[in-house]
Amino acid sequence: MNLYTLFSFHPKEDFYFSVIDKQGNIFNKFQLPEYRETTIRNNCIPIKEEFTDQHCLDLNDFLKGYDIYTCYTGGVGDLFSEKAMVALKDELQGEIEFIPCMLKGEPIPVYAALFLKSAPIVKDFEGMGFSFEDIPLPDVKYAVQDENKGLKFVTQAFVKLVKKYDLKIECKLRTHDKA
Repeated sequence: MNLYTLFSFHPKEDFYFSVIDKQGNIFNKFQLPEYRETTIRNNCIPIKEEFTDQHCLDLNDFLKGYDIYTCYTGGVGDLFSEKAMVALKDELQGEIEFIPCMLKGEPIPVYAALFLKSAPIVKDFEGMGFSFEDIPLPDVKYAVQDENKGLKFVTQAFVKLVKKYDLKIECKLRTHDKA
């Protein structure tokens, strides 16, 4: 099975969101499977954007231009546009749960992706090069997270959905070199 990692198309790496929950209660939920039961207050993730003031970028224009965003701090990881969430949610049910986000206390059309299935996939990684465990993933159709390292992967079936719905999401193929 081919596995891919997700990348956004941001023209500058400085464009990103971060989680601002001071208690840290929601951070672990997105990391390793043993934290999945962590509850999220109001079932909404509070985020802040880190680029409007620095780059004179209009947030609404930015949100219209991309279907996946980066959340570098807070452990949440992948944030999907409302367009992507609407297009993918039914087919990804059981493998990715989309959790709504808020900015400055107001709902925004951005959703955090909680990967529900996990397996021991990655033996080791250096930078963005991976060595994989030699295990089959028979019950995974679209998405899976490494149960030990928290790395998230999608399959060729996910890539086909991205193309089918013309979403602006880049999926980079990861080879299965065994260490």
